[in-house]
Order: sequence, then structure tokens, then C-alpha cells
Amino acid sequence: MTSGGDFDRIFEEYVADVEAALPAVVQWFERLKASRKYTAKGFSVDDIWPSQTGSHPVMIQIFRKHFLKLAILIERLDREEELEDEQEPSEEDWGTDDDDVGDDDDDDDDEYDERPSEPYQVLIERLREERPDLYAHFRQFMFIPVGLEDYLLVEREVGNG
Repeated sequence: MTSGGDFDRIFEEYVADVEAALPAVVQWFERLKASRKYTAKGFSVDDIWPSQTGSHPVMIQIFRKHFLKLAILIERLDREEELEDEQEPSEEDWGTDDDDVGDDDDDDDDEYDERPSEPYQVLIERLREERPDLYAHFRQFMFIPVGLEDYLLVEREVGNG
């Protein structure tokens, strides 16, 4: 079973990528706000770009890259859990009932229950909790990389397709 360390590693890479891209993205957004379209024509930058700096293609690319990494990791963990549940009992299991769960098994159950089940939980919710300064750049971020090609990629990576 893969530990939460993989989630931590992907989150740290995500944060590093966002931090590296942010100076150029903030400059882009400042130039956008100062453009004639928003200063002279009365358009509200918030109405057209509700995600603000999160709307930049680089930020979307970073989010998408890490979203897919997490989707693959979560799918692998789900498949490993399913395979463990489907395994036939061995001789080592003789004399025990499913209800006779030891402390070690309780720890495993806690690990399963606490791990993220959706990439959004790591990329947005964890970012909001641990890095509110970066989360502010994803205000009203409404991008989920869902599409046939994305799921085919996940299936291929995990070995289902």
C-alpha cells in the first residue's frame, strides 16, 4: 500500500510549481487589469476573470498536471484495496473472524479513511488549509480536467486499459 507520503510529495511539487509560476502570472494579471479594456470601457476584471490569476494557462497547466498525478495515485490505491478485499483467506487467517480486527488492522482502516479520495482535496482544500497565500490565487477556480482523454490516460497508467 502506498503511504500518505506520495500525497505529500505531489502536494509539495504542486506548491513549488505554483510558487515558481506566480511572479510572471501576477505580472500578467496586473497588465490585464491596467489594460484599456478594463480601465476605459468599464468592464470589471472580476466578472470576466473570476479566478483571477488562476485563469492563466500556466496555472491551469500546473493544476491539471498534478490533478492527473493524484487521480492515478488514487486509482492505484483504490485498486490495491479492492484486490486486498478480494483475496482468499490464507492459513494464517484460520481461527480469526472478520470481527476480530486487531489494532494493526484499525490503523490500516484509519489510513484508508483519511487518505484523499479526490485530487481536489489535495490541490484546493489542502492548499486552502496549509497555504492560504497561494489559495488566494485560486479564488473561484472552476477547472476540473475531465474528459475522455484524461480518463484514458489514468486507465493506461494504472493498467486498466
